[in-house]
Amino acid sequence: MDEQYLQMFFDESDEYIQVLNENILALEQDPDDKDVINSIFRAAHSLKGMAATMGFDRLTSLTHKLENALDKIRNDELKLDTEMIDSLFAGLDLITSIVNDIKDSGEELTEVQDYVDELNEMIASHSGEVAVDSVISNTDNADVSVANDVVLDLSNDEKEEILDNKGETDYIYGVLVELEEDSMLKSVRAYMVLKTAAEVGYIVKSSPTRDEIENEDDDNIGREIKFVLISHLAAEELENELFDIIDVQDVKIDNVELDFSEVKKNKAEKSSSSKKSKSSSNKTNVEVSPTVRVDISKLDTLMNMVGELLINKTRLEGLKLEHDTYNDIIGQLDRVTMELHHVVMQIRMVPIGGIFNRFPRMIRDLSKELDKEVDLIIEGAETELDRSIIDELADPLVHLLRNAVDHGIEQKDVRKEKDKPVEGKILLKAYQKGSEILIEVEDDGKGLDGDKLAEKAIEKGITTREDVENMDEREKLHFVFAPGFSTTEEVSDVSGRGVGMDVVKSVVESLDGQIMIESEKDIGTRFTISLPLTLAITQALMVKIDDEIFAIPLNAISETLTITPDRLKQVRGQDVIVLRDKTIPIKEAARQLNLDVEYGKYKELDEIPVVIVKTGERLVGLVIDELLNQQEIVIKSLGKYLLNVEHISGATIVGDGDVALILDVRNIA
Repeated sequence: MDEQYLQMFFDESDEYIQVLNENILALEQDPDDKDVINSIFRAAHSLKGMAATMGFDRLTSLTHKLENALDKIRNDELKLDTEMIDSLFAGLDLITSIVNDIKDSGEELTEVQDYVDELNEMIASHSGEVAVDSVISNTDNADVSVANDVVLDLSNDEKEEILDNKGETDYIYGVLVELEEDSMLKSVRAYMVLKTAAEVGYIVKSSPTRDEIENEDDDNIGREIKFVLISHLAAEELENELFDIIDVQDVKIDNVELDFSEVKKNKAEKSSSSKKSKSSSNKTNVEVSPTVRVDISKLDTLMNMVGELLINKTRLEGLKLEHDTYNDIIGQLDRVTMELHHVVMQIRMVPIGGIFNRFPRMIRDLSKELDKEVDLIIEGAETELDRSIIDELADPLVHLLRNAVDHGIEQKDVRKEKDKPVEGKILLKAYQKGSEILIEVEDDGKGLDGDKLAEKAIEKGITTREDVENMDEREKLHFVFAPGFSTTEEVSDVSGRGVGMDVVKSVVESLDGQIMIESEKDIGTRFTISLPLTLAITQALMVKIDDEIFAIPLNAISETLTITPDRLKQVRGQDVIVLRDKTIPIKEAARQLNLDVEYGKYKELDEIPVVIVKTGERLVGLVIDELLNQQEIVIKSLGKYLLNVEHISGATIVGDGDVALILDVRNIA
């Protein structure tokens, strides 16, 4: 099977599955919304058509059964209740499982017969006595010829439509396409007929209509597809195009001669000016997406090439030649590379709603399983983030949301005792702040108790009582990120505060991000994830430490300053300074990096250069030897052998071609 088409099938299947998830959730809230029901039906129908085209019989059969159920719901023949919604979701889970089977092994491994049997029983019990064969009404198509001739009857409005769309070199055809009698996928083939025709011209009228083809079962779609088409193609060329479609048995094409005198008279009465005719060759009544699918690896390669260009531009700038032409070229190169970088960044940016939209279904299932009422509020789904970061975010957010439902939101009776609304609220919010993206997961549940966390940490041997006495509330809350840490007395198969939270922290930090906790007992808990816009290129401050050049990302810097030794104070043996009424601890960069130098010599300097770095709301002053300059750097990985080097997150190449290490200031702060 062609890999290109298979990947297209996977991409579109994921989109349709997401549409089904979202719309079934919406249908549960408003069972009478016909637009939502129709949207669900169309998505299921399209998914069935794709599966059939690709030859996935089990998936085709399953989606066909779901489609039948949806059709009965749409026609008010099937009662829609919570049990039916659960069944639709169960079927959707099986569809997802089959698609994953195909991705992993190329085969449909998931068994669906038990579900199909249950669905049939449920339809029978919910629908009562329903006629076996449904009848399609043709009242909206009363002017359609029922004879075997090719041309459909046309109203004056349709003739006017032909006048508006026909170019001087175009033909008007009446077309009859007949499908094979034993065609198993008449609706799919009929859709392909109209799609092909629309690609080479303009369809004025068809029988059946496109909506009928998309929304009816194969049993209700006959073998014949009739339509009136405006096209620049000769009849023979059009015939060849239609015969290329699978299961087409016969094609009849007649030239249509129409009397437009009455139509022209009506048009003249409506308006004194007529529209200029245009060829329909470039027209189509098929919706064409303004986007294209691009393999993410190609975008990675493009970003790497832009990175190499930036490195070489920096090296050229480092030459500092005194020549007008050189300065002019450097200026233009700087402008072009910055624009190219911006464009590539925009291409890689995708809305975070792509993963946010997965969670309402998960929250719905969890709250039902745990007998809780939970309202998930999503804000900022349009916020854009680098695709490579978004791909890694799903699992951490799943952990945080599952924990919020299981151990954050209280049971209904407990919330009543606390005078809280029975329905708990979880806020999932994303927004941009400077060069960072912040994602918040906030619940109005019972909150975290810092002292209780500290006691549990002492009990598990993670820390000592002496250390805890010197900790603030923030440090106590961060015990939930210790591996295997949990305050839950009973093991839950859903989640546990601390169970999997170390994974959340490690994933966020691997994305060069940070995670912070705020919590208040009986008020709620907020986790805030801070992430860079991109992992590839960033602005950095270049500094010198022990004659070596290091880079500190600007998003980790609050400010820089130079202090005199008399501003240094001592608090519990720690050097600190007071800056705008804030006490900020001072740490020596060389000591943090375990460099082989004499520590503490900075106190003998007349002026001490300090970089104030931040982790969330916490600030630390980092003493360095020299502040150099600010520049855009390309972040390079250290590779798997140097993956866990403390305080170093990567490397970059500076102007003279040397390698500069990038400081990871999170643990320093």
